[in-house]
Amino acid sequence: MPILDSSTGEVRCTYTVSELAHAADEMRVWNTMSLLAAGSGHLGGTLSIMDVTAALYLKHINHDPKNPDWEGRDRVFWSAGHKAPALYAALGMAGYFDDRLVTFHDEVLDTLSDVKGVEQTVLLRKLGSGFEGHPNRFKLPGLELSSGSLGQGFGVACGSALSARISAPDYNCYVILGDGEQDEGSIWEAAMFAAHHHLDNLVAILDLNGLQIDGSTEDVMDSDVLADKYAAFGWEVIHCDGHDMADILRALEEADAVTGKPAIIIATTIKGKGAPYAENVVGYHGSPPKDGRSGAESLDTLIEHLGLTELFPADRVDKLLGIAERYQVEVDERVDAMVPKFSRDYWWNAADTMQVEMDATRNGFGEAIAAIGADKNACALGADITSSIRMDWFYMPDGKTEDPERRSRFFSCGIAEANMALVASGLVKEGKIVFGGSYGVFSTGRNWEQLRTTVAYNDYPVKMADAHGGISVGPDGGTHQSLEEISLITILPNFVMTVPADSAETNKATRAIAAIPHPAVVRYAREATPVVTTAETPFEFGTANVIRFRQEADNFIDAFEHVLATDYTSENEDLAIIACGPMVPEAMRAAYILKQEHDIEVRVLDAHTVKPLDEASIAKAAVDTGVIVTAEEHQVGGFGNLVAGAIARADTGSPIKMAMVGVQDRFGDSGAPWELVKSFGLTAEHIATTCLDLLE
Repeated sequence: MPILDSSTGEVRCTYTVSELAHAADEMRVWNTMSLLAAGSGHLGGTLSIMDVTAALYLKHINHDPKNPDWEGRDRVFWSAGHKAPALYAALGMAGYFDDRLVTFHDEVLDTLSDVKGVEQTVLLRKLGSGFEGHPNRFKLPGLELSSGSLGQGFGVACGSALSARISAPDYNCYVILGDGEQDEGSIWEAAMFAAHHHLDNLVAILDLNGLQIDGSTEDVMDSDVLADKYAAFGWEVIHCDGHDMADILRALEEADAVTGKPAIIIATTIKGKGAPYAENVVGYHGSPPKDGRSGAESLDTLIEHLGLTELFPADRVDKLLGIAERYQVEVDERVDAMVPKFSRDYWWNAADTMQVEMDATRNGFGEAIAAIGADKNACALGADITSSIRMDWFYMPDGKTEDPERRSRFFSCGIAEANMALVASGLVKEGKIVFGGSYGVFSTGRNWEQLRTTVAYNDYPVKMADAHGGISVGPDGGTHQSLEEISLITILPNFVMTVPADSAETNKATRAIAAIPHPAVVRYAREATPVVTTAETPFEFGTANVIRFRQEADNFIDAFEHVLATDYTSENEDLAIIACGPMVPEAMRAAYILKQEHDIEVRVLDAHTVKPLDEASIAKAAVDTGVIVTAEEHQVGGFGNLVAGAIARADTGSPIKMAMVGVQDRFGDSGAPWELVKSFGLTAEHIATTCLDLLE
C-alpha cells in the first residue's frame, strides 16, 4: 500500500519499482551528506539497509506523514538504532518534514529559513536539530521508538503487535534488526515470545551484511545458520536480495501473508552499498566518507557512482553543506551565551597563558591494559567495540601489531554484555585477572543484575571498563551517554569504583583496581580531556588529592599543586569544590577564575575513588571551609549525594552550605562534546557561579 491520506483513505503518493530503486539511491546521497556534515555516524549499515527502507516507507506500509500518530498506521521499530540516518532520509522522502522545521530549545533558528523537507537531514547529530545520533521519538515525527541499545526494539515490537491483536485498530509491526545484534540474548527471548504467542502481524527484517564494528560477524561471534535458528524457534523464514527492489517487495508481501506465526525476512546485503570505497569494508561501520566532499572516498564519488550528479550538482551540495555550517555557527553562538561571563575569557587555551594539553581519557585505560596484559594470568573480554574503548591495546601493546600470545588471552563476547559479566566471573573464579568492558550504559547498565547477583554477591574480582562516561561522549546521543552508573555501582556491596580525572590518572586507577581482590569499575570519558596530572602526581587508591591554585603560569598544569589529602594542612580556604572525572579539570579552572576575579581561595578535592570514598578528607574540607560544591558529569547527586552523606555522618560542629553541579535529571543529547558540556551547565564558569551564589 502506498502513502495514504488517513482521513479519506486516498493515495497521497506511490512509486513504481524502478522509481523506488532510484529513490533509494537518492536517500543514499542524503544519508551520506548528513554523515559528512556531522563528521561522524555509521555509513556502512545505513547504506546496506537503504533499499529495504525505501520499500517500507515509500511503498509497503500504511502510514500518513501528515498524520504521524494515526492509530491505523503500521509500526516500524528500528531496533538497530545506529542506522538512524537511513530512517531520517526515508521519513524526509516520505514527507514527514515538509511542514516542520527542526528546533533548537523550542526556537527556530534563522539558518533554517531556506531548508525544506528532506534537506533538514543535513543537520544530523547537531545540537537541537532533532536528528540525533540514535532515534529520539520526542524530537521527530514518524519515530515509534527511541532506540540504540541493541536487542531492545525487538521486544517492544512484540508488545505492539500483541496490542494490535487484542484491540482495534488492526495494524502490522515491522522491526529492523542487524546481524551483529543477533549476539544479544534479548533477541532470542523476543523471538521465543513472538512464536509462542503466534504474532503473525509481526515481521522482523534482518540486515544480513556480515560485518560489525570489530570485524566480520563470523569472527566476532559466529551466528551462522540464522535461518535454521529462527525456524527452530517457530518463525517463518523468508529470504531476499536486500538490494533487489522487486525481490524486497515480494518478500514483504509474502511475510504479511503468513498466518499463525511471525515471519522474518533475511535480507542479504552489502555493507556500504552504493559507495564503492565502503562496500564490505569493516572500517566504514562507524565512519563518514574519509575524503570528505571530494576525492576517492568522498560524497562526490558516491554521487557519481550512483549516477545522480544532475540531481545533486555541485552548487546544490555546496548550498546544503553550507546550511549545516551556518546552523553550527548559530548553535555555537547560542551555546556560548549559556556560559556565565567574567571579566575575561577563561576558556581552555583561550589565552596565551594557562595552556593545557588534551588527550582522550580512554588512552590512559589503553596504556594500563597494555601493561596489565604482560601478565600471562591476565585475560580481556571484548564486546564488539574493542578499539573504541582501547581494550585492543591488551593484545596490541604498541597500538599497531598483534601479539599472538596476548591475543590468545583475549576473547570476543560479541554484543552480549550480560554474558560477558558471567564469563568473566567464571574466569576469575579460577584465578585469572579479567577485564571486560563496553560503553558504560552497556557494561554497567545492561548487565547490572549480573554484576549484582553473580559478580558482587560472589565477590568475584571482575574488573569492568565503563567507557564513554558522561555527556562529553558527543553526537551518539542519550542512548550512549552513561549518566547513572556511579549510583548503580556504588550501591552494590563489594564493588569498588574509580572515576579518574584525565588520561594519566586513568592509567594509574586502572592499574590500581587490577590488584584489588574485589570487583571493580573504572569509569572514563571518550573524547579529549585536559591533562591536569602527570606520572609524578601523587595517587593513592581510596585517598583523595587536594589541588590548590598557586599562581598563573604558561602551562595550566604548572599553576597548581597536588597533595595527598592525608598530607594536607588547611590554608583556611573560603570553600571546597569536590569533583570526580573530567569535572576535576573544570573544578581547577573554577578555582583559578574565583581567585583571579574575586580573590577567593578554593580547595579542590579530586575524589578519583568514589568507592571507597575518602570520607575523612571530605569531612575535613567541610569543617575547614564550611562551604562545599560538588561537580560530576553524571545525574546530579550520584556523586554529590555520596559526598553529602559523608558530611552528614561527620561531626562538623556547625551547619555546612552545600550545592551540587551535574546533569539536572535529564538524558543526554547529540552534539559536539564541548558544546554539550556548555549547554548542560558543566563548565568551570557554571561551577564558579554556583560557588559565588553559595558564598553570597
